Amino acid sequence: MLPIHEQISEALRSRIRSGELPVGSRLPPESTLMEEFGVARGTVRRALRTLNEQGIVQTLQGKGTYIRSGRPEPSIAQTLVGLSESLSYSEKSLTTTVLTQEVVPVSAYPEFPTSVDPAEKLLYLDRIRYLDNVPVARLRNWVRLQLAPGIESTDFVTTALFTALEACVRGRVASGRRTFEAVLADGDIAESLEISTIVPLLFLKQVTYLDDGDVVECSDVWMDSQHVTVAMNLVR
Repeated sequence: MLPIHEQISEALRSRIRSGELPVGSRLPPESTLMEEFGVARGTVRRALRTLNEQGIVQTLQGKGTYIRSGRPEPSIAQTLVGLSESLSYSEKSLTTTVLTQEVVPVSAYPEFPTSVDPAEKLLYLDRIRYLDNVPVARLRNWVRLQLAPGIESTDFVTTALFTALEACVRGRVASGRRTFEAVLADGDIAESLEISTIVPLLFLKQVTYLDDGDVVECSDVWMDSQHVTVAMNLVR
């Protein structure tokens, strides 16, 4: 059995998905939800907090709780998680197609963001993420095998990159740097995401560090802004 607050948040998500509670509308007040579900105010607030954390609703002090865009809003601008982790809360089915998974020499990617021994090898990954069979992101990753031995044998159809890194690295995945910009897709990216080359994409460039400061991985990610936005929650 799910905890009561999770049952309430799931019931509200179902109404949002079905259109019974449309985007932009206001959720019933807490007192109404308390009466409907037969629970205390604290339980309703815990359910609403879950929906707020997932980017599904936004609670405005003194105004109520409103339904936001139905698009997933991964928080990868502020937390060191991979795209699959940040999209995992979505009610849509998340799947992955691996286009390329191979070991390459460092020279195959001269833009790698740190100096490494020319004899080192990299794991090169090229993948597409889907939500409900709709392609929403193209990801290219380069991982230093010297720092993550054995990661090349991972099944990345079912395993997230950060999960594999944490299982393989000598040390701890500690920090990262991400930059974002709006770009137009080139022919290959546009074709894989089934969009026009004039559709703007959100481009993310990432560098991931271990606790000793070594760069273990870098990534290029193109996200279709028609289906995915990136959220950042700020507190003053």
